[in-house]
Amino acid sequence: MTADLAAGYCGERHVEDFLERVGTTYPKPRIVDSTRRKFWYREDLDKAMNLGTVTASSGLGAKFREKIREKRDGSAA
Repeated sequence: MTADLAAGYCGERHVEDFLERVGTTYPKPRIVDSTRRKFWYREDLDKAMNLGTVTASSGLGAKFREKIREKRDGSAA
């Protein structure tokens, strides 16, 4: 995605704010066609924002999933 889309995806209000954080908070673009045409991959931005890396073995969500699993196993028997 282009810089303006990547900025919006990351929740930045301004493209300039996003670009200032590139290389520190956010990854550098994976594809650079020219100085003006740069492209970021969603997977790279997700990794930088720790999206999709939540562990399933701890917290309240894990307890909830375990209870649902127990109910499903109990009704199937």
